[in-house]
Amino acid sequence: MWKYLRFGYIHWIWSFLLVAGLLLGGAWTWCGVAFLFLIGVGGEILTKNWRDESNPKYSHPIIHDLIIYSAVVCHFFVFFATLWVVSPIDLLGWGEFINEQLIFFRISYDVLLAKESNGFLAILGAGLSLGALLGVSGTGSCHELTHRISKPFDLWLGRWDFALSFGTNFATEHVYGHHKNLGLVGRDPVSPKRGMGFYEFLTKGQLEQWTNGFGIEKKRLDAIGKSRFSLHNRVIQAWLRGGVIILLAYLASGLMGLGVWLLAALVSKYILEGLNFFSHYGLIRLDGEPITSRNTFSSCNPIGNHFTFNLGRHGTHHENADQPHYQFKWKPMPESPYGYITMTLISWIPFWFWKEMLVMLRDWDENWATSEEVKVIAQHNHESGIEQLEARVSVN
Repeated sequence: MWKYLRFGYIHWIWSFLLVAGLLLGGAWTWCGVAFLFLIGVGGEILTKNWRDESNPKYSHPIIHDLIIYSAVVCHFFVFFATLWVVSPIDLLGWGEFINEQLIFFRISYDVLLAKESNGFLAILGAGLSLGALLGVSGTGSCHELTHRISKPFDLWLGRWDFALSFGTNFATEHVYGHHKNLGLVGRDPVSPKRGMGFYEFLTKGQLEQWTNGFGIEKKRLDAIGKSRFSLHNRVIQAWLRGGVIILLAYLASGLMGLGVWLLAALVSKYILEGLNFFSHYGLIRLDGEPITSRNTFSSCNPIGNHFTFNLGRHGTHHENADQPHYQFKWKPMPESPYGYITMTLISWIPFWFWKEMLVMLRDWDENWATSEEVKVIAQHNHESGIEQLEARVSVN
């Protein structure tokens, strides 16, 4: 049973602790952030040398589906609990209901009083905790569900889950653009060219992702005779879903709710793009080459993969994008030195990122690149302006 539950237990525990922290108020609202850094980053570092190379067989895939659906339910419930914390009223009478349950179990605590006592730091913790959950657990579930284009319910659920963090372009550009153009520098905005820094990627790359996503929809709608500005446009649909979430946040908790949600959405995006940045950094694919597991940096750290619905097996996901997360196979692939959560954090810190990435790129160039790719890589190294990379041009 563990082979099924390993992709659920972290999301349930994290969500439960986060909601409990929101109810307790004060410094406890930072529970979600603490869980990410202590259990996520800390867990990956402690298990740095642990490897999950298993490829189990599954007889009941419906269990995996129910687990990932439950994670989405958790995300929406935490969203509600966060809005409750900052709302001027007791939303849906939830606080009163919780107090009644506490009295029944003879627990002397008033969650409504704790709510009223929350100051700026407590509210900040609530927004950051929600953003941490959506950025890791949410990214994992949304990524999986929005790839299930042959399953309308799963696709619908994944897109609404992404709306919680205004991930309005991912399900279009990522699925129909990135997975087609992986490694084609200049055509895939999520394949950063050597020399690009994270904060350039976070800004310039974002604009390119939006442009590409809308371009994909324009081409599709032109082919069927529909206007690119109609409701048939999936990017516009995604913006509308995001708009519904914004409206709910405002109606539930006013400007404070809107601000806390915006903070959470920004944190979530920051995490998502950090993951995108390092996992595809500096890797190339030449026109006509098939996409294989060597075109992405992967990780077989079990803790990180439990947090992200097996996203660390990124290479085999790109090789077989139609497979569900529990069927991502382990095989020899280019790997990052830490799990995906820690590598995402490292992406935000330039000096640490370059320390790790230079080693990763050297390994890829020497052990995974073809002879034709090495020629292109030498030019990219020269153009990067990074001394350690330029010095290798003559060697290659």
